[in-house]
Order: sequence, then structure tokens, then C-alpha cells
Amino acid sequence: MRSARTIGLEIARWACVFALALFFVLRAAGAEVSTADFSAVSAAVSSGMEKENVEEGTNQMIRRLYGLNPEDYEGILLYYPKTNMAAEELFLVKLKSVDQQDSVREAVEKRLATQKKNFDGYGTYQYGMLSDAVIDVKGNYILFVSSENPDEIDEAFKKSL
Repeated sequence: MRSARTIGLEIARWACVFALALFFVLRAAGAEVSTADFSAVSAAVSSGMEKENVEEGTNQMIRRLYGLNPEDYEGILLYYPKTNMAAEELFLVKLKSVDQQDSVREAVEKRLATQKKNFDGYGTYQYGMLSDAVIDVKGNYILFVSSENPDEIDEAFKKSL
């Protein structure tokens, strides 16, 4: 007859196996590659962005703000604040491989954390906008948007894929 401790360990072991399997299934579901054309996706997401306070970023600005080399990706679009007092931003990347997801997501999260730190304590409107920002990873596409309507832009992103 097995002890309660042995049965508890057996249950814990199977729970870990189940959790690991679930992790891999969810990871694979998030790695679905979209065949959507980058120009169509970028047009859909940028059409919802108010462009009064932003300007389109160059490859140099992408390297500076995100530490990423645009040539490593299939497509990349950046609208960043014209002034240091604005927090509106849109960043869209089409990856060459889903293996690039983690490094790009990390770069986006680092950028968001930097911006939050910049506005913490004095830019309450901007900080609120950054707190509501959306980071959406869908297979070979990654979207980061900080704006007055991030959910609408994210919805346009999902529909365009």
C-alpha cells in the first residue's frame, strides 16, 4: 500500500507533465505564421494612429529605441513621439522566423519600461497611456501601440492578419 506522501508526489508529477504539455500547446498556437502582406497590415494599424504627435522612424531610430536591426526582419514600422513630452508610439514587426519572437518582445518590453520610467511621477497622462499600451504577439507579427485608442488599433491588427 502506498503512503499519502507517495500518492501526493505522483499527483504532483502528473500535474507538472500536464502543465508542460499545456505550455507547449499554447506556445505552438501562438506561433501560427500569417501570410498577410506587411504593407496591408501596416496600413491597417497605422490608419488608426493619430499622427499629429508622431513621426515615422528611420532604421537608425529603430536601432536607437529598440536595439534591433531592421534588416533582420521581413518588415518593420515605427511611429515614435515627435517630442519628449509625448507617449504615442506604434511599432510593428513582421518576423522572418517565429524564433525571433522572444528577442523582439523583450526589446518592446524594455522600451515600454523605459518610457514608463521617463514619465513616472510627472507625466500622469502619458504614464496612463503607457500603462494601457498593448503588446500583441501573433506568430510572425508583433505589435506595440501606445495611444489614446490602443485596443482599436490592436483590433485592426488582428483583423488584418
